[in-house]
Amino acid sequence: MKGNKNIYHGWILAMFLMFCIIAGHPSQSLGQDSIVFFDCGDIGVEARRILLNFNEEKLKLDKRQQALDRREKELKVLQSEVDNKLKRLGELREELEKLLARKDDAERDKVRKLSLIYQKRDPAGAALTLASMDKTLAVSILSMMRDKYAGRILDQMEKTTAVEYSTALGRVGH
Repeated sequence: MKGNKNIYHGWILAMFLMFCIIAGHPSQSLGQDSIVFFDCGDIGVEARRILLNFNEEKLKLDKRQQALDRREKELKVLQSEVDNKLKRLGELREELEKLLARKDDAERDKVRKLSLIYQKRDPAGAALTLASMDKTLAVSILSMMRDKYAGRILDQMEKTTAVEYSTALGRVGH
């Protein structure tokens, strides 16, 4: 309904302007800050009202367009900031992944060294020590030993502990 009214007003305005030109009264712009954009000499009250409404609507539309343009610029700035932050987060994630990989490598190296130490120990003493430490660490140490040494140590453990560690060893890497 509102669109039809705007079309109707636009059509009336166009006809009015054509009348002004034909009648020898050219329309003229009075500037952006002015409320009246057209002046066609002595016109009727209804035509003035339509022209005034047209000018008011144009000013409203211009203000709205300016607000939309400002908002679009603000959104572009925000989008740029978000993109920069996402890029930085990606860089930080890569850096963190590298640090975690180095940490894992260092831990594996420590466990490998421990496995070499425990391989050289007496199987009964190694079994006693491994059974009393954290199960995950003990299983990691056993998994890095040669099978023959790991078997000798497991033979020296209590049966239930040896079964638990053997079961855990079977799951390592799966």
